Amino acid sequence: MKSKKEIFRDILASAQTNCVLKIKLKDAPNPVITAVDRVNKNQIVLKPTCLYGYKLGKRTITLLEIESVIRYKTSFHRPIFEKIRFIKNNISVIRNNFEAFQQEAPGILKTSGS
Repeated sequence: MKSKKEIFRDILASAQTNCVLKIKLKDAPNPVITAVDRVNKNQIVLKPTCLYGYKLGKRTITLLEIESVIRYKTSFHRPIFEKIRFIKNNISVIRNNFEAFQQEAPGILKTSGS
């Protein structure tokens, strides 16, 4: 188990480098995987979403609320995760565009001799 000093060190590293953290809060059943947006006097402000694009219920936390932290080497802004968040946030538009394309496809495939 990490000490509060080690946890705070990981939080500062995430705020500076956007490295991903897995944060387990005392009152939450599941940990959240995200990065730190900024650190204020007594507050830690997390990114608006988790690594995969789901909005966080609670963005502002304190050091006392944190039960444990695991720091990963990967960046929150790594291109693969940026793409996952983009797709997650735009899936309805992508579906609509795909359905429109499928409706147009039969006309495109017709031959001129038919």
